[in-house]
Amino acid sequence: MIDGFPKLVNQLIESRLENIITSEEYEMFMESIYQDLEQKLSSSIKDLDEEAKNNLIEDLKSNIFQQVFQQSKLTYRVAFKDAFSFFVDTLLMPKK
Repeated sequence: MIDGFPKLVNQLIESRLENIITSEEYEMFMESIYQDLEQKLSSSIKDLDEEAKNNLIEDLKSNIFQQVFQQSKLTYRVAFKDAFSFFVDTLLMPKK
């Protein structure tokens, strides 16, 4: 294997994920999730003061983002490695 290749692959994946999570489409998707969450929680947290509500919702948003980000990262990494393996095994060095 080429020296530094795994590091290069990780940098490519991290860069691509950064582009994905800062895209307008991704932000709209996450905002939709957050709004749905707030609507569903509104009756459950009505007794909390405004600061406690905001803190709870922000904590939940952060947790959701981290979970979605980690799942996306894993999915993207596996898909990239599968595509790269296919390229090398099938197109670059096909077995005769």
